[in-house]
Amino acid sequence: MKTFFLSTLIVISLVFGFTSCGDDDNGGGPCSAAWASEVSDEINTLTAAAQAYGVSPSTTTCNAYKDAAQDYVDALESYRGCSTLTGTSRTDWENAIASAQASVDAISC
Repeated sequence: MKTFFLSTLIVISLVFGFTSCGDDDNGGGPCSAAWASEVSDEINTLTAAAQAYGVSPSTTTCNAYKDAAQDYVDALESYRGCSTLTGTSRTDWENAIASAQASVDAISC
């Protein structure tokens, strides 16, 4: 779980490091001006699921936590095509996503 949270913090810092995704603003979806709030929804859901699992560890809350974590990683994956992800930032972002996905895959309920 610590690895997942560390990976999550790395991904969050990379994602929030981008103020927008450039000219890809299409009014919604990946690279739109609303990307930060879209990811915030996933973070809030993940946080609530992690808290529920921490308070009442069970197969049900573990599965909810794992599903929320996967949804968060999937939401971040949708930003793969953003034009601001180039060079080192793209490599760092892809490594952080891969690490977060490995952490999600390692959650055993």
